[in-house]
Amino acid sequence: MAKILILIALLFNLHASSDYDKDIIVLDQSRDDKVKIVFSELMQNYEEEDSHAFFKLISEERFIQDYMTFSEAIDEDFRKYEIVSVDTWIDKITTDGVKRYLYVRWEKRYETNDGRTQLNQRGYSRFLFDEINGQYKLIELAGNHLWGNSLSDWKEEVPQIAGQEPDVIPLEKGLPDLIILANCSSGFGGAMPIDITITNIGDSATTSGSIYYGGSAFFSTFEYVGNLTPGQSILINKNGDCYNGNTVIVDPNNFIEEDDESNNEYILN
Repeated sequence: MAKILILIALLFNLHASSDYDKDIIVLDQSRDDKVKIVFSELMQNYEEEDSHAFFKLISEERFIQDYMTFSEAIDEDFRKYEIVSVDTWIDKITTDGVKRYLYVRWEKRYETNDGRTQLNQRGYSRFLFDEINGQYKLIELAGNHLWGNSLSDWKEEVPQIAGQEPDVIPLEKGLPDLIILANCSSGFGGAMPIDITITNIGDSATTSGSIYYGGSAFFSTFEYVGNLTPGQSILINKNGDCYNGNTVIVDPNNFIEEDDESNNEYILN
């Protein structure tokens, strides 16, 4: 009889221990799921550029880094960029008691607010969440800059982690875009002074040795003038045929791949 009672007790303890372990597993899964949900909401608010809803999910009191700098960085993102889309892939979740570390690989597509350039960035980031009054909130970021990349002060706040990309750099660069303007003091033709301005209004520098200009005002001869960085201009003073209707042309043979190939000619008038 005693042996039977001992066996029953052992079975009861084994069953109770098993139920307890199951409760712990369910609790851990529930916490992980909560963190995933909060991260998903943060991403949605970021893509929608909803700063108010975004910061509801961040603990101002427990935020380990500079909360105000992070706030300014998010606002700077929204001012500087139009978020196109962000793809995220959760790598793993690790625990520190109640806290959860969420590791995420991501790729972000956005364009400058002038609509001229669309860029891609990718990275690997770690997000630390803590439970506050029954709700998980973000309290620290590390790794690549998924959020706030446009503010240099915030970049200094974010520690590196193992596995992050060496640099978060644009995968696609905008092209150069050359325009040419000319001013002729006379419309009577002949060897008259012509002031020519060539400007690179694009997002990349031209390749050295590629910029030539000319046109009918110079009897269709073309000369090399050098390389231009984004926003840079060069002023050329040259004598040419100033008849109205004559043209000056930059990159006449389309040696340079440009954002807009239709704005390389100017007609004297």
